[in-house]
Amino acid sequence: DLTERMSKHGDLFDKQGRGEAQHTVLILDRREDPVTPLLNQWTYQAMLHELIGIENHRIDMRKAPGIRPDLREIVMSPEQDSFYRDNRFSNFGDLGTNIGVYVEEYQKQTANTCKIESIEDMQRFVDDYPEFRKLSGNVSKHVAVVHELSRLVEQHDLMSVSSVEQELACTEARQEQRDAVRERLQSSSISNMERLRLVLLFALRYETDAASLKRMKEDLREHSVGEAEIEFIDKVVQYAGVSVRGGDLFQNKGMFKQFTNTLTKNLKGVENVYTQHKTHLHSVLDSMSRGKLKESSYPFACGQSNAAAREHHVLVFMVGGTTYEEFRDVEAINTACGTSFHVVLGGSTVHNSKSFLADVAQLSRPE
Repeated sequence: DLTERMSKHGDLFDKQGRGEAQHTVLILDRREDPVTPLLNQWTYQAMLHELIGIENHRIDMRKAPGIRPDLREIVMSPEQDSFYRDNRFSNFGDLGTNIGVYVEEYQKQTANTCKIESIEDMQRFVDDYPEFRKLSGNVSKHVAVVHELSRLVEQHDLMSVSSVEQELACTEARQEQRDAVRERLQSSSISNMERLRLVLLFALRYETDAASLKRMKEDLREHSVGEAEIEFIDKVVQYAGVSVRGGDLFQNKGMFKQFTNTLTKNLKGVENVYTQHKTHLHSVLDSMSRGKLKESSYPFACGQSNAAAREHHVLVFMVGGTTYEEFRDVEAINTACGTSFHVVLGGSTVHNSKSFLADVAQLSRPE
């Protein structure tokens, strides 16, 4: 059906002369990378969607303690909000620094000498000086949002959880990772959602380690995780286990250097986190941009590659939903390649971990 539709629109897909731009539609399956939507995120836009949720460019802040009535629903649109546009791919540490610059500029204008060293200090400053809200309401909005993100990160001990997640996603060390996961499962500072996600990631990497997974399921039961949630461990393997995936999702352990990209602690209250993970989509597009993508793994439905093309325009569609981490990776590749290679990303939906698991629950049901 796809080949037939593309043939009907041959002007778009077939008639590309030598030296002209090549246009490619790349269709990927979410099952090829079930890891990305399960990870905690550490860039602004991705954190917002994971911890609060973005729907139609809006976030719901009603659960934030002490939130002002005018900030209970906030619009986050890069077209209308220059600060959001410039910082949506910034890591959490840089984000806090950039907001701090705005606050410092206002202090200079008003000759205010209030000492600000943390996100909490910024929030108190905004609350104590109503005129700041009038002068810079957009920044006031972002101070409130980052304050809430910081609260959630601390409340659920997400930095320690994230370090284990990153190791599971990027390295092969079953015994050490099994012990690290079980240690985190016993922690009283993390939520049951974080416990479940750690076991899901372990199951995707080590799905044949039945003994460890059995013990982890018992650990979850001891912390009152329900049977319906525990069933996700088997469901996610059924949905996107090694027998379902077409490639080796975890091949980066042998191809990429294992490193930690430390978030600069430019602001007190923002700790360092690991950001080793690169999405499967990043690897595919990186290979494609260098002409190294294997056609045997990604065959053309019609047409063929034009090696002489000066420009390459790629439309990626992720069946089963994409993520903001993948969007960030696409933007990074576009920036690095300039006009010679440009990617547009689309998908069935934009997932966070909750929406992804809801899809897994639906799609893994027996027919």
